[in-house]
Amino acid sequence: MLKITRVVLSTQETTLRLDGRVAGQWVGLLSDSADSALIEGLKLTIDLKNISFIDCEGIALLKRLIARGADPVNAPLFVNEQIKKCKDGQG
Repeated sequence: MLKITRVVLSTQETTLRLDGRVAGQWVGLLSDSADSALIEGLKLTIDLKNISFIDCEGIALLKRLIARGADPVNAPLFVNEQIKKCKDGQG
């Protein structure tokens, strides 16, 4: 399960605070939420502090969002390890 809390910081900036797992069907939910903010032209920050798991699909989405200007913050160390596993095809 993934809980996404949208924290509006100003009329130009918002944060998506994630709690739970970024995997499976929840990756699509995060994608929709992030797309909505980016389409509105907002500066998007993604707070990863409270995620408990992220799969390769979630990592791929995170990379796409970063390429579109999103700023991930507070990433747990295991996220870096998961990125390495996904690159090695170990998913």
